[in-house]
Amino acid sequence: MFNKMKGRYTERKKKIKGRYEERKKQSDRKVLSYEDVPLDDYEQEKTDLSPKAVKKIILGVAVVLLAGVLVLAFANRDKLTWDNLSVWWNYDVLGNAGKGFPVNIVGSEVEARNFCVTQGRVAYASDTSFITLNNSGSEVANVQLRYSKPVMKSADTRFLTYGIGEKSYQIQSFDKNEFSGDAEGVIYTGDIASNGVYCLVEEGNGFFSELCVFDQNNNRIFKYSFSEYYITTVSLNHDGTRCVASGITSDNGAVKSGVYVLDFKKEKPVSQYSVSNDSIMDCKYIGGNRAVFIGEKAAYVATDGAEDIKTVSYEDKLLVNYCFSPSSNSFALALSKSGDGRKCTLKSYTENGDEINSVDNPYGAQSFSVSRGYMAVLDGNTVYSYNSSGELSFSGDAGTGARAIAMTADNRACVLSVNQIRMIELERVEEKKDSSSDSAN
Repeated sequence: MFNKMKGRYTERKKKIKGRYEERKKQSDRKVLSYEDVPLDDYEQEKTDLSPKAVKKIILGVAVVLLAGVLVLAFANRDKLTWDNLSVWWNYDVLGNAGKGFPVNIVGSEVEARNFCVTQGRVAYASDTSFITLNNSGSEVANVQLRYSKPVMKSADTRFLTYGIGEKSYQIQSFDKNEFSGDAEGVIYTGDIASNGVYCLVEEGNGFFSELCVFDQNNNRIFKYSFSEYYITTVSLNHDGTRCVASGITSDNGAVKSGVYVLDFKKEKPVSQYSVSNDSIMDCKYIGGNRAVFIGEKAAYVATDGAEDIKTVSYEDKLLVNYCFSPSSNSFALALSKSGDGRKCTLKSYTENGDEINSVDNPYGAQSFSVSRGYMAVLDGNTVYSYNSSGELSFSGDAGTGARAIAMTADNRACVLSVNQIRMIELERVEEKKDSSSDSAN
């Protein structure tokens, strides 16, 4: 009897368990999402992508990336030359890392005019050598110079060095000396284009000055003799097909400057201008057909073929420093009411000579650099950088004996000191204030 009742209890227990399991499984299948769709179906609908959809997404991302690369390439098309790409690959990607900055200069002295940073790489000419460094501070070129007072002109990875009052000159690429030559007359000034075309202004044979232009193979392709002015500064356009030149003469005891625009396919100047009572010190092509001339009393903008030049007044202020920015087709001036050059007003201009920005800078401008809308000055051993709104954004210690700066980013600068090349990171002014407050507390 007991065994019979035990058997019935066991059988009933199995039925109850079986019904429970069946009901549990059925219940699981009937759990719904908020959209009244079974969760299994809902999850599959939301997460599973068909191969075609995945391909479309990948293709869309690739198109966006390619478009970005093309826009970046177009914006920098002038720099995407074989020489530039070769230098980047060989010395920045495959090159030695170097010991890093700071780097001791070669020679005993480097003048500020003979120091530059092009595409993130340093080049300078000392009293003994022409030196280039990659972006890690490793020495790439070390070329002995043949003159005691060198002048260096640069354009991307091309460099011209010559001696003032001498006939010797040299053409260098980023990694070696390409050519050493002697001019027919004493060299006054010169310039080089990024494609290797270069020019020299020499002492004229029966003229005040002579301009000689050479191609990449060092063959003379143009010559012009100046009979009215002693040419003191010259600038080639980007592709080396034209140049602007300026010089000085005396007009009834007063200084008079002459400005020329020359096309190497034409015998006569495209344009010629005169500027009374001012001496032009420097000039630079900053656009496809515009050049800026820096005078002692004003700056001037010349447009190829225009009837006259545009004057940018210094407003009775002292020119403390200036800076050209061909990459952004702009230039900037540091002007001061004070005779000691303190409390400079920093002004930037378009290639047309229209004012972009004006900043009241309470510091000096021993050196002046412009990068991506930022204007930076060196005052003593401190760098101050202002944004496009005129606000002081960054500052930093340039180190002892700083002589010149070249901004390489909004908050990064390369510094030339009396004995070193340094790369420094600037700090945000707000961060420096916060850290100072924390220290005080």
